[in-house]
Amino acid sequence: MSGLCFTLFAKNNRLRQIDFCMENIKIGAKEILASSGSPRMKLLKLFDFLVGSLLATLAKEREEKKFPPAGTVKRILVIRPGGIGDAIFLLPFLRTLRQENRELRVDILCEKRNAAAFESQKGICDNIYRYDKLDSFKALFGNRYDVVIDSEQWHYLSALVAYFLRPAYAIGFATRELRTKLFNQKIAYDIDAYEIVNFSRLFGSLLTNKDAIQNIDSCFIVSDDCRSWAGQKVQEKSVCLFLGASIPERRLTTEQSLTIARFIIENGISVILLGGGDVKEEARALEKNISGPRLINLVGQTSLEQSAALIKQSALFIGPDSGLMHLACAVGTPVVAIFGPGNLKKWGPKGSMHSVVSANASCAPCTVFGYTLPTCQGVYSCTKDVNMADTLAAIKKYTQ
Repeated sequence: MSGLCFTLFAKNNRLRQIDFCMENIKIGAKEILASSGSPRMKLLKLFDFLVGSLLATLAKEREEKKFPPAGTVKRILVIRPGGIGDAIFLLPFLRTLRQENRELRVDILCEKRNAAAFESQKGICDNIYRYDKLDSFKALFGNRYDVVIDSEQWHYLSALVAYFLRPAYAIGFATRELRTKLFNQKIAYDIDAYEIVNFSRLFGSLLTNKDAIQNIDSCFIVSDDCRSWAGQKVQEKSVCLFLGASIPERRLTTEQSLTIARFIIENGISVILLGGGDVKEEARALEKNISGPRLINLVGQTSLEQSAALIKQSALFIGPDSGLMHLACAVGTPVVAIFGPGNLKKWGPKGSMHSVVSANASCAPCTVFGYTLPTCQGVYSCTKDVNMADTLAAIKKYTQ
């Protein structure tokens, strides 16, 4: 993509000028309201755009300074708003932090929709705070941090939290001029790089072994209780088919899901349907067209960790670009990922145990920094034109 340009200005030894250009994309109030997503999320993004930018303008720029000496950093906060996918990408870095420094106290600031990704992982942090729970958010400001790392890629509010907590040192991505001024260490961001690469830069000053983190495979540990529950729930060989995705344009069509489910069942393998309550009707449509016990509908019935346990014991996960797709990689299960409007370079699963299917539409990706702004006027050929023969061939490779 090229066209929308964000320019960061450097002084002395600061960042050199960086331009990110994305064709035909402008993220202003009009684009926020026109983008995909729930009304609540749009209002939050609009608030960030209007109020966040004003507060960032008024804030005094934090000076760049040398990172604290090794051994002096005792307590850090990692900020992670957003969905499950971004949270999953943080897990290998959080684990490495604890492995390299057992005495380091690590807190996390997140929100309801991604908190379970952290809460389910024992030992990766000391405290979890929520910015969408007032008492929890207020309690955060009673703490003193040596370092605050803002892992958000674009919006202002998380950077402002890092600023007003007044840590000795604040680290964040340099993606907008006003946002960049709120950090001591301003990390260059590559719009098309695999996100592990960007997060490696973000944690670079704290880790000695960051280069060993190449992907998110097997970074999510499923508890014994959840594994036992999954084993009792589904006892035969199975494949998980995910019907959801927080961005509706990424979801498979009913016809695509039917084709996939029938193919798997005809090969004597059970299909576990996963997804949130927003795709219950889609699951019912599959049940109406496929009879028999090999179609197991668990849509809207599982927690994040229960879903992880079901995926862990399955031979394969199939689904669109989504948080649950990243979770499947994180539990070590092979994945067939179907990409439509999302950025394949940034979020596609890596490694030989995974496969990606895409229509390679000329207008894709149309998502940047959490904003999906389709230019196809509702055609969505990027998802609807995905070749089912290629998809079934990829599935066959893992289920034979």
